Amino acid sequence: MKKILIAFSMAFYAFAGYSQLLKPVQLDSLVTVSLPVGFKKAATKGDQTYSGQASFGFVIVTRTENPPANKVLKKEGDLNNVFKAYVEQLKQSSEGTTILNDHDTIVQNLEVRDFTLRTDTGDGPQYRKFRLLYTKPITYTFDYSYQEASQEVGKKEMDAFFNSIKVSPQLDGTDQFVMYGRHTGLGTPVVIAIVVGGVGLLILLVVVLRKKKELAA
Repeated sequence: MKKILIAFSMAFYAFAGYSQLLKPVQLDSLVTVSLPVGFKKAATKGDQTYSGQASFGFVIVTRTENPPANKVLKKEGDLNNVFKAYVEQLKQSSEGTTILNDHDTIVQNLEVRDFTLRTDTGDGPQYRKFRLLYTKPITYTFDYSYQEASQEVGKKEMDAFFNSIKVSPQLDGTDQFVMYGRHTGLGTPVVIAIVVGGVGLLILLVVVLRKKKELAA
């Protein structure tokens, strides 16, 4: 009976924690994210930081104005270099840090970088999952920190946080780098159409040749 009560209590608190991320917050007119109730906001020189204690982790969101002197990114490779530099800077910021699952993904026509920072200074591993969104004027970072022991129970809460990130339809890749959508070669849909058409033509040719052989026999 005691085990059942403990299990029920854990399920209740897990549900309560999952429900805690219910407050959508507009970072500006273009980006929205849900934050824990009772979050705190700090602002310095136009930059904004939002932080709050979730049920199984700690959430930090930053909105940072890019310096006016920043070089305009021309191509996707330049954007990837920005991502790599940011990840490397975080890695060098503390000892015993490892980068896990570093990869790009797409959020509503924008390319973002997802990765996890694992730090172990002897007191047990700590994890910080990041999503980095870069636009020409603003860089947004979304950070969910958690202890290794909370990894499984906090997964739904963490997923709810990252899935709540919404960006305006006004934003697309042209707000990240100049050459977005401009191809010097064939685009992916065209290449796929050519490949499919070629396969279809090959199959038709094989069928015709077989029929000719059958008629000749």
